[in-house]
Amino acid sequence: MSTKYYETYYSKHIVNSGKADYVERNKEMINKSDFCIIYYNKNYSSPRKKFSHIDLTAYQSNGGTKIAYNYVLKKNKTIINIYDKLTNS
Repeated sequence: MSTKYYETYYSKHIVNSGKADYVERNKEMINKSDFCIIYYNKNYSSPRKKFSHIDLTAYQSNGGTKIAYNYVLKKNKTIINIYDKLTNS
């Protein structure tokens, strides 16, 4: 018998704040943790963004996972990168 459990952690002071909500939630969880389990491909680049009449091909945004990964590095926490484990086996 398999039991599934789904829950997302939201800090009570950042609910409904859009993308910033996820970034701040991740930072809060990282701050409260000794290690971080992440699925992150360091070589992945998200598609270039274009906005109507302005071509911003030089612009490359940071995705939430990259922001979290860099924050974990900055905080000097132990990282368990599932992507590396799956692709290097």
